[in-house]
Amino acid sequence: MSIVNFLARYFALGLICIMALGFVVILIVKLSGEKSKPMMTESSRFVTFLSAIGILTFLSGLAFVFLPEHSDLNLGVGLLSSGGLALVASLFLNVSRAKAKRAAWPIVAANCTERQLQKKNFSNGDGSSEGWLWQVVCEINFDGKHYNVSPQVNWSDLGQANTPFWSEEKAKQFLSQKIAPNGECKLRINPSNPLEAELL
Repeated sequence: MSIVNFLARYFALGLICIMALGFVVILIVKLSGEKSKPMMTESSRFVTFLSAIGILTFLSGLAFVFLPEHSDLNLGVGLLSSGGLALVASLFLNVSRAKAKRAAWPIVAANCTERQLQKKNFSNGDGSSEGWLWQVVCEINFDGKHYNVSPQVNWSDLGQANTPFWSEEKAKQFLSQKIAPNGECKLRINPSNPLEAELL
């Protein structure tokens, strides 16, 4: 065995081991019982296990493709594909569960008292791009109490964050459609935590 093949084999093995170790740590953290944020999409242990199966299958596929002593291209590609599909399925299952959970939250009338458009740099494959994000403060009355809340604006379950606007004009147009000139708007709020809300 040449020194190049020897180094390539153990580099691939080391990379797979590091990825597997990282996965185990993440899985332990997720199963530790710590509750995820309600606006986040990680809402089901089944989804966590589906992700685990997907990652293990994907890593096994890498081993069959890249490690010479276990080389089996057809089996490796099959495992890579199956693992990738399981990961994608877990992602979209999380998204659908999060949307269904928030659909049950009550919708309340609100009055927007503050709004600020912030420009930030976002990294992508081609470098960085400028994007705009809204910071909004609204007043609501819920269950006999008064709250000042900062709702999520343009929330994405897939990205688990507010989606930036790629032009200032689009950002302003979006908010003008959601909030009336007098500040009236509607929020979907978490009944267990009214400070958590989404601008409709």
